[in-house]
This record gives sequence, C-alpha cells and structure tokens, in this order.
Amino acid sequence: MLDRSIAPLAGEIAYSPLQKAIEDKLDNHIPLYMINAGVQPVFKLELVLSSGAWYESKRALSWFTAKMLLEGSKRRSGKEISEAIDSLGAFIEVSPGFDDVSIEIYGVNKTFDQVLELFREILLEPTFPADSLATLQSIRKDQLKVNDGKNDMLASKKMREALYGVAHPYGYGLKASDIDCIDLEDVVGYYHNDLFNQAKLYLSGKIDDQMITQVKQQFVTLPNQTKDSLSFDTIGQSEIYVERKESLQSSLRMAWHIPDKGAEGYFDYLLTNTFLGGYFGSRLMKNIREEKGYTYGISSYPLHLNHGSFAVISTDIKAEHTLDTLSEIKKELDLLKFKGVDADEIETVSNYLAGSFLSSIDTPFQLMKMFKKINDHGLTYDYYEQYFRALQQVNSEQIQQGIEKYFDMDAVHVSIVGIKK
Repeated sequence: MLDRSIAPLAGEIAYSPLQKAIEDKLDNHIPLYMINAGVQPVFKLELVLSSGAWYESKRALSWFTAKMLLEGSKRRSGKEISEAIDSLGAFIEVSPGFDDVSIEIYGVNKTFDQVLELFREILLEPTFPADSLATLQSIRKDQLKVNDGKNDMLASKKMREALYGVAHPYGYGLKASDIDCIDLEDVVGYYHNDLFNQAKLYLSGKIDDQMITQVKQQFVTLPNQTKDSLSFDTIGQSEIYVERKESLQSSLRMAWHIPDKGAEGYFDYLLTNTFLGGYFGSRLMKNIREEKGYTYGISSYPLHLNHGSFAVISTDIKAEHTLDTLSEIKKELDLLKFKGVDADEIETVSNYLAGSFLSSIDTPFQLMKMFKKINDHGLTYDYYEQYFRALQQVNSEQIQQGIEKYFDMDAVHVSIVGIKK
C-alpha cells in the first residue's frame, strides 16, 4: 500500500522535445500551421494579421475595423452572427493589438464545417453597419474613461509612454478625440487595403486530413496582402508621475529595454528576472509583500512586441509607501548584484521554471502557443532545448551580471500614478 507520509523521490526535470507544428500553404500562399494532438474532439483556428496599431494611419483604426467584423455580414446581422456561433457550440475572439490582429475561433469537431463556413462569412462578407460603428465608438470611449480612472491601467499606459514616447505606436495613449475621428469610410478602407497584411493560419486540436482540406478550400480566396513595415523614433523619458491626491493606493511601474527573445543574453535576463520577481517566492515578493506588507503582490516579467522588448516591475502599493517601495526594490537589486544567490535558491528557481514549462504544454492549443512564441521571432524549436540547458547551467555570477546589465537604475523608465511619498 502507498505510504502517503513519505514524499516521493525528487528527480531532475529533463527536457523532452515538443510535438512540432507542421507547415503547409494555401494556394494563395498563406501559410497554414497545424498541430494534431489531444483526445478531445475540439479545435482552434486562428487567423493572425500584421495589421495592428503599428500599421494604422489613424489611432484605433485597426481596433474598430477588426471589431466591426462581428457586427454584420451579407447574410446575417451582428445578433444573428452571435446566435449562430453559440448554436454551433463555438466561441470567437477578436484581439487587435500593437502589431497584429488575432481572430480565434474555437469549436467542436462535429460542427467544424459549419463553423468554418461561418468564420469565412465573418471575414469575407462584412457589411460594416454605420449604427454599429457609432455604438462601438460610444462603448470604447466609456471603456477608455473607466480605464484611465484606474491607477493601474493608467500607470501601464504611462510606462509605455516613458519607454517609447507619445509619437510611437507603443507609447501613444489613446484619447477620446481619436475615437471620434474614426468614420465608416476609414474602416472600410482599412479592411480592403490593410487588414489582411501577411496573413497566417494556425489550426490545432484533434484534427484530420479532411479538416485541413476544408480550411484550404474555404480560405483560398482570403486576401494575402504584403505591406512595407513602418519605422518610428523612440523618444523616452525617465519618469512620468500622475498625482491623484485622494488615492489610497499608488500604482508603480518600472521598465527597461531588453534583448528580443532569442537574442544574445536573453536567457541571462530571463533567469535573472525570475530570481528578482518572476515567481511567488521571488526576492521582491518576500520583501515587499511578505516582510513589509506594502502590497498584495509585485511581479517582474518581459513583454515582447515585434519591434521591441521590455522588462517590467509592476505593483500597486499603499500610497504612503510609494517611495519606500522604490527604495526596497533598489535594495533588492543591489543585494542580487553584489551578493548573488546561493545554491538552494538556484535549485528552487531552476526546478520552478522547468516545471512551469512542462505544465504549459498539456493541450494542443498550448503546443501551438509554444510554437507561435518561437515562430513569431524567427526561432526554431532548438530555442527550448537551449532554454533547458540554460536552467541547468545557471550560477550566481550570471545573476549578478544580469542585474547589472538588464536592471540598471540609470536606464530605468518609471511611471507612478497616485501619491508619491
């Protein structure tokens, strides 16, 4: 009988190669990436378009164009589209971002052909009703007002402004006047001329050859545009402070430019970040949450965009401890820089990262996500093998150098919303 009072033996978490995505092309040269995995008869089809905020001629134009796809087609109203999706046991999500527009549809295999036909209708037969645009504009302005009223949301927006400047797509903060400037002609023009830039399709789940053939047939008429990438100057600043005298909490963001994923030194940053604030047992959590009680949580993490990557330390703290928190963060950076980490902490972090990796590849959708993470940056599956080697070789000197190189307080960009005291 199993004795549950005795802990199982611990062993090294070894890397096992991931199931790889298979690449094909439609007759219109749009790449189709596929992963057939899992036991449940479900699927996910995602269309990714390089037509986010980076490419738009007016602020928020890509957002409204993408969202308007669900507001009506030649065959159905927006309400009827929503009802049809629900009746098929499917779910659709439209996510316009800084670089890309992602349109994902999830469903069950038994209605695959019907879901696929509906998805094609949404993408290729939109009618862009004027009243729906007006409604979306009103909703978007209300959301903007609410979000700008939240310290944490505004602090993140101001952090990007501090990093890149207001003239840069990553640094610009949307205004209500930008939303008012969008008209139906803008949306229709963006749909026809810009939306389908560098299209890519990703199909994952319990899929078969017949389903793949159907995707190729349904989307062979999908436009496959190729637009030149634009360039923008980065004009950052060291600190942005928005005072809100009545705030009980302050929101603090600290950010640094870092190497892109896969670039030289990236694993050094990633490992250093984990010790600092990348998991629940990190230095920042132990100090600022557990010992000082200034916050419910503090974390540090990387954000990767197509034209730049940056590291973030993020927390919401009691307003009277804003400057104390800044001081404690600097203290933890100095401790890591000058004293490093011991063998037990290295083992803890290495095992945490390895375990987190293995727990993130349980489903076909997660496997496809892992593929996208490397494919979007021009990397191969070797990246993950190199990552595991880096976990096994991490040492204290590496972390000390990582703090000095990637968390230099002379190069930090800070945003604070609330009370600075």
